[in-house]
Amino acid sequence: MNEDQLKAYLTKNSRVSDLFMDKCLPYLQAQNEEKAPARRLNDTMLQREADKLFDEFIGNIYSRMTSQLPGSATEDQWISYMDNNDMLEGLEDSMSELNFGSEED
Repeated sequence: MNEDQLKAYLTKNSRVSDLFMDKCLPYLQAQNEEKAPARRLNDTMLQREADKLFDEFIGNIYSRMTSQLPGSATEDQWISYMDNNDMLEGLEDSMSELNFGSEED
């Protein structure tokens, strides 16, 4: 399984992507509002920034998982590893606790 396949699996089988975006986009929008009007990003550019952050997040998960799985692991082995370690539930819980910026949220 590569990073794109992991991202697709997580997006299809969990709320990780939705929960991440629910936290990330408001944070980026608030940061954007603090910029001078001429330097503000439009909604499409903000979405791209959020997508980049999510890709980095997936990359970190992927790196941690590859250290636990053999390089020849099949997609079924990846899924089994995630199921056995309750990763989807754990990631969703982590997303609900995720806080961009200040601790006030």
